[in-house]
Amino acid sequence: MPRAILKKLLVEGDEEKRVIPYFMNEHFVWGDNERDWVVTIEQFGGVENLLKPGVIEAESKVPGLLALGVIIDADDWLESRWTRVRERFRRVAQDFPESLPPEGLIYQSPDGVRMGVWIMPDNRSRGMLETFLSSLMEPDRQEMWTFAQRSCEEARDHDARYNDVQRDKACIHTYLAWLDPPGRPLHISVLARALDSRLPLGVLFVKWFMDLFQLPPRETTLAGVSTGP
Repeated sequence: MPRAILKKLLVEGDEEKRVIPYFMNEHFVWGDNERDWVVTIEQFGGVENLLKPGVIEAESKVPGLLALGVIIDADDWLESRWTRVRERFRRVAQDFPESLPPEGLIYQSPDGVRMGVWIMPDNRSRGMLETFLSSLMEPDRQEMWTFAQRSCEEARDHDARYNDVQRDKACIHTYLAWLDPPGRPLHISVLARALDSRLPLGVLFVKWFMDLFQLPPRETTLAGVSTGP
């Protein structure tokens, strides 16, 4: 018999589905196999599929659901993305909040379901998952990160064809190509501590995630991160 899905996260694509478990496993016991994950993650093959009318509404009404989170990229359309997510949730809960807090949104519906939204990178700025991860560079690697960004800009003069929305994706993969070993995928880079979740934006995201899904921290975890009541 399939297990009941009590805590669920909706994400745009496979990259988020791979990265988030590695990112969060440092802070609580996530589960080694997908069937054992403490939060079920469903990816939709793109933000437009996730935000289709009826998708979030249906996910919010699953019997026995305790918590539902949505993580999407702002790209260059933070306000319109937030408006669309909010309107989807308001089909289920009319008093769903008007504004998206910088620390991420957590709301409890009249039915007792905890609902959460985080728009990458920081609920305030343009960008994406890669923008969020790029804010987690260790201070002693900032010089190389700045050089990677500059190199990507100069590559435009040599027929580099990434568009402005994809700039942060191009930069972080350029940076990762220069590490040892070169070219590790994002989720492996998180596992290998090439990115540091203890930096401020990482701490904020971890707190939102743990509060939303009511997850107990590992004994050794982020300094200053605690779950809500």
